[in-house]
Amino acid sequence: MIRALTFGMFDLLHYGHLRLLERIARLSDRLIVGLADDELAAANGKGPPFYDFDLRREMLMHTRHVDEVVRHGGPIDGHGRVRLVGEKIRLVRDLRIDLVVMGDDWRGEYDFLNEYCRVVYLTRTPGISTSEIRRRLSESCDRT
Repeated sequence: MIRALTFGMFDLLHYGHLRLLERIARLSDRLIVGLADDELAAANGKGPPFYDFDLRREMLMHTRHVDEVVRHGGPIDGHGRVRLVGEKIRLVRDLRIDLVVMGDDWRGEYDFLNEYCRVVYLTRTPGISTSEIRRRLSESCDRT
């Protein structure tokens, strides 16, 4: 059984996320999402998440591809874009993960996990991102 893990905030769940989850599910027998808790999500510099952890977890569990959602948070010990190095290693070990999969916008950032499992970066869905959705919503609100 291949156990895959991906990490994210999944605040404004969109079709790019769904396509990524579907592709990860095809690579594995069990897909687990390390979902950023509210504190970690707020620490990304973009403000607090629109949806709280419990609702984001519920939305992910309603997709047909996600088997389990685990809380991802803790003390920040990373440098650069990956904020929780030790916590990621702990989850990979504790959950007996075979494969960590991230979008290719994170290419190289998760290579430190190669010591514990295989790391794969998948091409993102073009033309969609949470940042772009937030920007367009903000511009739309500014016009009204």
